[in-house]
Parts: sequence; C-alpha cells; structure tokens
Amino acid sequence: MADTSLAAISRNRAALYHWFALTFIAPPDATQVISLQNGRAHTLLMSLQTADATAIKAMRQVLDVGSPERVAASLQAAHARLFDGAGGYDAAPPYRSIYTSERGLMYQQATADMARLLQQFQLGISSAVGEPADHLSLQLEVMSELAQRHAAALEREPEIDAAALVADQIDFLDGQLLNWANLFAQRLAAVDELGFHAGLAALLVVVLQQDRSYLTGG
Repeated sequence: MADTSLAAISRNRAALYHWFALTFIAPPDATQVISLQNGRAHTLLMSLQTADATAIKAMRQVLDVGSPERVAASLQAAHARLFDGAGGYDAAPPYRSIYTSERGLMYQQATADMARLLQQFQLGISSAVGEPADHLSLQLEVMSELAQRHAAALEREPEIDAAALVADQIDFLDGQLLNWANLFAQRLAAVDELGFHAGLAALLVVVLQQDRSYLTGG
C-alpha cells in the first residue's frame, strides 16, 4: 500500500508553492481578496501563522482595512510599483539575477542556469508569461511541480526509493531559491510602503527554510 500520508504532504507542499507563485506573479483581483479576507486563502494564511505570525499580521493589516475592490486596487498599485518597474529606484525586482550577479542586472548567469534546469526537468514557460526564467514565481512553480512528481511517485509505486526526487527538491531550493530569497525579502522590507508584499516575502523565506528542513529530515 502506498504511503498516502507522505504523498498527501507532497501534494499540500505543491499547492502551497503554487499559491505563492500566483501571488507574486500578479496582484489579486476583488474575488481573490475576498478569499484572502474570509475564504480558502484566509484559512491558508491562518494555517501559516505558526511559521511567521508577524508576516501574517502585516498582510492582514492590508487585507482587513477596506472593501475587496479597494484592497485589490491598493495591491495592484503596490505590485506595479514593486515588481513591474513603476516604482523606479524603489522597486524590488523578483529576479534571481538581480540579487546574485556581480552588477545586479537581469539576464545574467542565474537566468541561464534556470533555463537549463527547466530543460532538465522537461518543463517550459508559457509564451503568455513573458518573464525571464529566473523570475521568483517560475522558480516556485518548479518546486510545485517537483513536489507533485514526488507525490505521484509515492502513490504509483509504494516501494519506490524516492531519494532522487527528494534530492532534486533540496538541490533546487539551495541553488535557486534559498540563496537569494532572503535578500529579496530584505529589499521588500525596505521599499514596500503598504507592507503586504514585504510580509508575503518574509513568510516565503520561513516556508522555504522549513520545507528544506522537512526534506532533509532536520
């Protein structure tokens, strides 16, 4: 019999990574804000309070101060300022190259490394996305996919040695996320006047660290 508990954990991990990816790639609309205020996304946030209560509080301070339409408009403006270049020098670009290259530029070695990994994992980027391979959301989607593959393997073959699948996830966390996510979170803490995305990034860093600890048995 398959170890359904481990498979279920991997499915939940995949869903969490996918949620973070969606939240960083585009701001929520009013319907999604309603979910964050008192729906399924709200339940998810509350389940993460033990990871970083301060980050959750910062996010809720934005979510709970107006109508869904008003909150959505505020988050859309913040997203454009921080991630789409509208903020000029006060932006926080969500690209690994910016934080790991010597000159802090886009389309550096980090982009090429991520493109190579996408090919290795037989994954691609939709033409509708229009972002470099080292965009944070694309990296989070890869982690989601790797967790899904881990779950599928556990469900398909009860006796499988999943060590290689776990190693892929640990290597990806170390080489593509944990080596810059904290720098990104620090940048957001310095420039995000609204506070939602700074809280989101701080929460992500803790989740990444805890996930690595889980995968390594620490």
